[in-house]
Amino acid sequence: MSKFSVYLKELLDQRGEPIARVAKNVGIERTSIYKALKDERTMPYTALKKLIQYLQLTLSQVWELNQYYEMLLQGEDIYRIQEAICDLLGELSHLHFSGYQKAGFPAAQRDMTDVTGLICGKSQVESVIRTVLRWEVENRKGAELSLYLPSHSDLTDSLPGLWQNGENFAVRQLVSFKPNHSGAGTHVENLHLLQKILPLAFVSGGSYFAYYYFENSTVPVNINPLSYFIITPNYLITMDTKMSAAQFQADTSLIQLYEKRFRQILTECQPLNSYSSQPEYILEAYMQSTDEDGYYTLMPQPCLGHYYTRERIERQFLDVPGLENLIELSDRRMERLRNLNSNYYTIFSEEGLRSLAQNGVMVDLPSEFVKPFSLKLRWELFCELRKDIEADVIRGCFADTEKLPIPPYLAFTCDPRYGVHIYAVQSFIGGAYACNLHIEESSIGQTFCEFIRSLPNSKFVYPKERTLAVLDELIRDMEEAMEKGDENID
Repeated sequence: MSKFSVYLKELLDQRGEPIARVAKNVGIERTSIYKALKDERTMPYTALKKLIQYLQLTLSQVWELNQYYEMLLQGEDIYRIQEAICDLLGELSHLHFSGYQKAGFPAAQRDMTDVTGLICGKSQVESVIRTVLRWEVENRKGAELSLYLPSHSDLTDSLPGLWQNGENFAVRQLVSFKPNHSGAGTHVENLHLLQKILPLAFVSGGSYFAYYYFENSTVPVNINPLSYFIITPNYLITMDTKMSAAQFQADTSLIQLYEKRFRQILTECQPLNSYSSQPEYILEAYMQSTDEDGYYTLMPQPCLGHYYTRERIERQFLDVPGLENLIELSDRRMERLRNLNSNYYTIFSEEGLRSLAQNGVMVDLPSEFVKPFSLKLRWELFCELRKDIEADVIRGCFADTEKLPIPPYLAFTCDPRYGVHIYAVQSFIGGAYACNLHIEESSIGQTFCEFIRSLPNSKFVYPKERTLAVLDELIRDMEEAMEKGDENID
């Protein structure tokens, strides 16, 4: 039985009325209730709303019943994935407002060179570790920290504040993902881990590196009571799984032994993230991360690459070094998008679309390489986009940003084989391409692609009709501006 039918039966039992009487009083067919309780038919949402009102449910009961109803419609795995990715996007959206600001933390006052021995108690362990990490990076420019932590640990939460305070240090972290075949909830667990990693990658400015391996949760527990560790320039810190005990050791030979072993392990793992800022590299990465039978993107503005002809590309580039090579790479990239006639998904915000219509600035392209689109070109592109969205050649739609936050400084592309690629756009500190993250792990790519495929007609986006109506409005505004001889619309 589904969670929805079980919970609905519980609520009806609490009411204590025969189902026939409930159905009559609500004004719905009693068979719709009977079949919903047996998972033989999905109850219409209008009937569910009437039932909720009649049963006089509390807000928490309404929330829980609606949640189970969504699970019934989407499938629980897809529902959990949607929830996890939205949480991840929300985390990155908040980072936009707080990242790269001087934190103004006072320097650590205590000399930590005397911290040795075993410390017990989770709060005490975490407090001392955070203090040691802060002391290390404040007292050694360019310090390297090597981390192997339990997946539930929050110790890395203190690192962004140190980077934001201007400390110069690098972090290498070993993380474990669950393999796809290890059971239900695997994708969600991996996404929650990614939610911890991505903010570190962007706030660090390219100084955070994660390496991953796969670990099956059914393997025997490690008999070493302190099986996790942190290596700093002056300390080896070993910890238990619950972070309730930690051993602090300052033996140089032991630190070097662990560091050597850690480096060896990293060569046997896969790098989760890498960084790039060169346009040529970015274009090559775009090529490598786009399959020939599908394209999936989420960013503030719609991806219009489907309409970038060679002629349009040549007109948009400024006179920059390596111009011919950039044009050639761009054309090769866009040719793949031009040839796509299905599985072209672009999810964007209404605000981003209106901004593009108003000023012609494509935020995912560096302003030092390309000029804004002319009003005439904007009008042509919007007309083509509108036609293809209406015909479902392109699955383009507005995100409801209350439910699906789109970080205003990032563009996401994903592919089921090549992973997820995240690019800084012009509102990012340093501008477009200032920091770009490549997660070349296919299972994460598959998860993101499934998520984007599930968005059209879901609660996370507005109906296609609204997208078309706004496009019609903007096209009319551009036509009026062209008649007046203006270059921008009001």
